[in-house]
Amino acid sequence: MSSRTELHSVLASYLARHPDETARLARVTAALDAHGTSDLAPVTCSAVVVDRDRRILRTAHASTASGLPGAAPQEGDRSLLATALRAVHDQTGIRPGDLCLTPQYLRTPIDIAPGPTAAAPTSGAPVADLRFAFCLARTPSTKAPWQPAVGTALAELGAKASGLDGHPTPLNASALIYNSRGEYLLHLRDMREGIWAPGCWALLGGGHEVADLTPEDTIRRELKEEAGITPHTLEAFLDEEVHDADGLTVPVRIYAALWEGDPAQLPLTEGVMLAWFPPATIPRLRLGGETLDLVQRHSRVVALT
Repeated sequence: MSSRTELHSVLASYLARHPDETARLARVTAALDAHGTSDLAPVTCSAVVVDRDRRILRTAHASTASGLPGAAPQEGDRSLLATALRAVHDQTGIRPGDLCLTPQYLRTPIDIAPGPTAAAPTSGAPVADLRFAFCLARTPSTKAPWQPAVGTALAELGAKASGLDGHPTPLNASALIYNSRGEYLLHLRDMREGIWAPGCWALLGGGHEVADLTPEDTIRRELKEEAGITPHTLEAFLDEEVHDADGLTVPVRIYAALWEGDPAQLPLTEGVMLAWFPPATIPRLRLGGETLDLVQRHSRVVALT
């Protein structure tokens, strides 16, 4: 559920990126402290959806003054970002799977606009509009009312919109680590709620962070952080798509790297263990995602070289 605790966390994340806006949002912070006792965040959540021509989605059904699809949090929303996704679907027909996050902002709003009544929290009106950025993962079936970016909210965002070209970018990266014996290094993930593929064997890898300039930066950081692996060469193998807990499309770049080390000597910081497996054994494991297909496809390529 979209709660006040999450809202304070989102605000802190936003202000960490835009410390010059602390004064501008001071009345929003004050209004939150003075606003009622309901656990639901007293805000609206909007979506800045940008297509590949840098147009921005507007809708006549918007409940926000900006014309962006948006809504107030409801009990069934798992997060503030999920509220924005619900609004996009309800007001335009575009599904979460048609969208993906941007590497510039991920789950942090691109903008927070104070509400007109932020200084009067007892009015019941939202104290702010949180605007989350998305791009299209594919062309949606709905005929949405796109507008050119010039003269719309995207242009008004100025430097915040820098780099938003509407093209989906790999946000996760994984690595097919293999050795000269033809074995593949797999990672047994923790059996914990809230993580992807709990209790399954999968490839090492993880999600993009704002400081990562490229998908290769992401996978090198993840390999070093998770297992202390620093391969000399990484080769991009292919791109694929998965879906996250909100139903958003997550583009993933898969890399391949030859490595001859002993996994028992690695400083594993996440998961249960690492182990080498020949391709013939891997189908007998409990696997996460497309691990088996990726190993089989890569092993066929290696066999041909």
